[in-house]
Amino acid sequence: MQRIRIGESIALIGLVAASLLLCAAHFQPATKLFRAKPEDVPPWAEQGNFRFIRLDGGQIESWKAERTWWGRKFSGEEKDVLTHIYDRDFEQMLGLLKQADFTWIWVTWSSGWSLKDEYENRENLKKVIARCHENGIHVSAYLSASNMFRTSAYRDDPETKEYGLWMHRIPMFYAGPTKTDLQISWDRRLADARRPGWRAYLLKKAELAVDAGVDAIVWDNMIGYNEGLSQLLDDTQRMAARKARETGRPKAMVYANVHISPDRFAMNDINEVIWEEDGKDTPGVWDGHWQVDNVRNIKFLSGEKQLWQPLMYENDLYHCGPRERCIPGPAEQKLSIAEAYAFGAATSRNIEGRFLSALINGEPEAQEAWTAIAQYNHFMVEHRELYHQAVPVARIALISAEPQNPLANEFLKQSVFFETKVLPHLDKGVPLDRFKVLVMPADLPKLSNQQKARLDTFTAGGGVIISAGKSRSGIVARAEAAAEGPRLSLEPRGYVLGQLTRKPDGRTFVLHLLNYDHQAPAENVKVRLDLRGLVQDLSHWEVNVLSPDAAEPQFDGLSLHGNVCEFTLRRILHYTVVTLSARPLP
Repeated sequence: MQRIRIGESIALIGLVAASLLLCAAHFQPATKLFRAKPEDVPPWAEQGNFRFIRLDGGQIESWKAERTWWGRKFSGEEKDVLTHIYDRDFEQMLGLLKQADFTWIWVTWSSGWSLKDEYENRENLKKVIARCHENGIHVSAYLSASNMFRTSAYRDDPETKEYGLWMHRIPMFYAGPTKTDLQISWDRRLADARRPGWRAYLLKKAELAVDAGVDAIVWDNMIGYNEGLSQLLDDTQRMAARKARETGRPKAMVYANVHISPDRFAMNDINEVIWEEDGKDTPGVWDGHWQVDNVRNIKFLSGEKQLWQPLMYENDLYHCGPRERCIPGPAEQKLSIAEAYAFGAATSRNIEGRFLSALINGEPEAQEAWTAIAQYNHFMVEHRELYHQAVPVARIALISAEPQNPLANEFLKQSVFFETKVLPHLDKGVPLDRFKVLVMPADLPKLSNQQKARLDTFTAGGGVIISAGKSRSGIVARAEAAAEGPRLSLEPRGYVLGQLTRKPDGRTFVLHLLNYDHQAPAENVKVRLDLRGLVQDLSHWEVNVLSPDAAEPQFDGLSLHGNVCEFTLRRILHYTVVTLSARPLP
């Protein structure tokens, strides 16, 4: 959890901290730093093979909530459940996890308290980890990379007094206190990961987690200087590799909450997994506004990462409010899952606070949401082949320098098949040479010589670059015509969004159709899918329609002619999948 809240009394400190996070020097890893490898991602953690949820908790998490604004309003019942989710309430929670087909969780291993104060939590978690493994659930250990609670750490681990983070001779504190929370907020001191002693202190905690059997280490609160945080990730990877050699067990994976900003994201080259909490709203149509920000961000993240790195995406705000204070309804839960999986990610949730307490206490609102989650997770399990090793088919790439790109929103709402290429990371994501067209927004910053060279190579190989211009008028038609690739037409368009992927052998295509209108099903939707550039003759192909919302989704008027498939879907409640598969030749 990494947020910035600036109190009037220390505006200078807050501004410096924000500047540190958002304007850090561009990170260029030294060649000595660890580089994550695809072979260190076990099959269970590959994209499409897992369902993930956070299970923050324990006494140390309850203490932390009391000292941070997001937890100050927790009720007594909410704090009680949070405190006991790893002991008294764990077997009930384990049953719920199994009911909803979750296969991967994280637990709060260390959040900045002293080794002594975290001892009881570690002992509880040893049992939790063992029970999860007995039930086919994998576990990540959550640790804070920079936070320490001074009254605890300074008292029991006095060496931590020497590791404070300073900027311009100002001591840094987590998020900055407000007038009413001054005394408590000042207890969350930030440490400097450049200090070898601090990294050694953290590595001692992380090694205890590996000894307890966790499958991965996840670092949060990645606040500070990039070089120190990169070295912490490197140290963690080398520790995990050493422990694997010593024990014969698989190497624990490593990942971190680096965030989406391109100037910091390169630290993820050290990690096997990508986890980000950059969403600010749940998907849907809200007061006439079609919210597709999550898909846009997922596409941007996919353009920043290596193709083989699994991606988990989370909203830190829901439409109903802060994630700790409200429970999104069943329709939002379903669409969030479908949206992430359709676009090559997995949903991550924070149920700490209201949702967790209501779930353990059997409140109807939480039960309805959990039932919806279980329904869609079951579908993902039953049809795993649709999501595992599925790749996008787009021949159009949109160049983006930052996640906020209005042109990406426009492309999504018109169901244009495209991928995002991130300007500072053109070597990541889907390779440039797999596209026919690059669309360049008008507001891109000046290209570097290296970026110009990559684009010159692209055009020399037959690629086409289209400048969108400020008006963006007609850009979709121009891009699709130049790409000579697959395209989708939906009538009526409504609030239905489409995505097309394929299996590696090219003999199965998967059309994902998502209805963002929670209030009204999309009915009698005429679908025209043109597979030009991918298939010449569909006459021997088989079409199937699936949905977690209906046992046998109905479709009419199927027509297969040349490379065009046409049909009418009677109803899309939230999510429908259409597969096209080549029949074996006689």
